[in-house]
Amino acid sequence: MPTISRVLAAIPLSASLIALSAPSARTPALLERRVVAPGESLAVLATGPAPRAGEPAVLLIPGPVGSAHSVRLLVSGLIARGVTVRVIDPLGMGQSSRPDSADYSLGQQAVRLLQVTRAELPSVPVVVAGIGTSATIAMHMAATAPNDIGGVVSIAGGPMDQQATKMMRIALAVSPLLDNRVGRALARRRFVSSMKAQSASSTWMTDSVVKAYTEPIERDLGRVFRALRAMAAAHERVPIADRLPRITAPLRLLVGDTPTPSAPTSAQVDVLRRTVADFQIDTIQQAGTMLQEEQPAAVVTVIDALVRSARARKKLAVPAQLDLFDN
Repeated sequence: MPTISRVLAAIPLSASLIALSAPSARTPALLERRVVAPGESLAVLATGPAPRAGEPAVLLIPGPVGSAHSVRLLVSGLIARGVTVRVIDPLGMGQSSRPDSADYSLGQQAVRLLQVTRAELPSVPVVVAGIGTSATIAMHMAATAPNDIGGVVSIAGGPMDQQATKMMRIALAVSPLLDNRVGRALARRRFVSSMKAQSASSTWMTDSVVKAYTEPIERDLGRVFRALRAMAAAHERVPIADRLPRITAPLRLLVGDTPTPSAPTSAQVDVLRRTVADFQIDTIQQAGTMLQEEQPAAVVTVIDALVRSARARKKLAVPAQLDLFDN
């Protein structure tokens, strides 16, 4: 039987259901829900200036841990540069709905996010930044709707199809062990330890930040693991590697200079180099894979550079039917 320590090791990499919250007390933001299908709705945080036709905007897709709280520093930095920002939790994460029978594949998540993005940011080129596994969602979006996407920023996330890692499967098998006071306390300690392992320095991990990351998980472990089971069972209709050649927007992969267990693999980087026409990898100094926490200013600079590039190209979005991965 898997040990409790092995189970707890899986939680930081797979527990992705953190409540959506405002980026900061000083940032005006509006949280709304957008229905994308019966029983399916996505939580959207709208902030920054109102979108203008032809003016690029930014979509931030939180990764496996943290939801909108994890991108609060990116939001503040982009708003300071006058950029329109939307933060959208994919289905099953944050305050988005968690239906049991939904298709949680990363490709289908991209279809949902495109549907909401077109309603939120019509007729504007959108630069999409995804954290971790959500970077693959951003890649699917760019491949599906190249006229809508003005750039992609992958924050420490390589292209992937399989969300059910070995440790996630172990965690799901023995999840009832964690649904008690002792289990939650152990999970919290393991969370802190794992986040340190993903970072070049733990100085960003203040008590308030750790609390914001962990409390939503602890409040409802049952819902967390139900959503994870659905994600683990999801099947990609078309592998992301087959879709990458269709990306016409510039794609930037950001990695830290400190090796961590969750960093993109050399094989993932090689796939991007071989298949994406405009690909570049940037190494951020003094960071691991928690780039949005350790070096948010550097991440904002890269995102803003793609915004300015999209503006210079005057690339206006052209409405098109989603291909739903039929090609």
